[in-house]
Amino acid sequence: MDRYPVVLPQPGFSLFAAFALLAFTFTPFGTASAAAEGPEIALLVGEAGGDYERAGLSLRFGPMWSADWGNWKASLRPELELSHFRYTGSGPGPDSLNQGGAIGRLHLHYGTGRFRPYAEAGLGAALFSRDRLGNKEFSTHFQFSEHLAMGVELSKRGFAGLQYSHYSNADIDLPNDGIDLHEIVIGAHF
Repeated sequence: MDRYPVVLPQPGFSLFAAFALLAFTFTPFGTASAAAEGPEIALLVGEAGGDYERAGLSLRFGPMWSADWGNWKASLRPELELSHFRYTGSGPGPDSLNQGGAIGRLHLHYGTGRFRPYAEAGLGAALFSRDRLGNKEFSTHFQFSEHLAMGVELSKRGFAGLQYSHYSNADIDLPNDGIDLHEIVIGAHF
């Protein structure tokens, strides 16, 4: 099988590409000041162990629950995600799989200014199109997911941050290699 070219930041990654990703945050709905409590769309790219990559989109809906504690605001939001995983190593096994999932995400942010720090924790369920990826054996197509993120909301129009994601089947079937990803997340409110 032919391998895909690597698309994640490499030593030759340009500063222009970094600014283009940040510009994504402001352009989709740049003319309207959207509320941070409405739906959001997010782009995420990440890697796991150098040989595994993920690129995806998520649609985060408005809050099902929210609380206001002065400068601290909390909300619980449902999210749908679609992504593509790739294996770029030289070992045996399939070199790609697709994933879809649903997540409940607890979002906490501080302040009301143009730049608001945030933290998130999420739990969900996902379906993988394959039960193997490269050297990893997931054993089942069904996977649980856990997510931790932190970043900054920008001018109430978008957000940028870092996210850690873990997918595994919780030992429903063995082997359960699972996968841990470190990702960059950039999104916009609409």
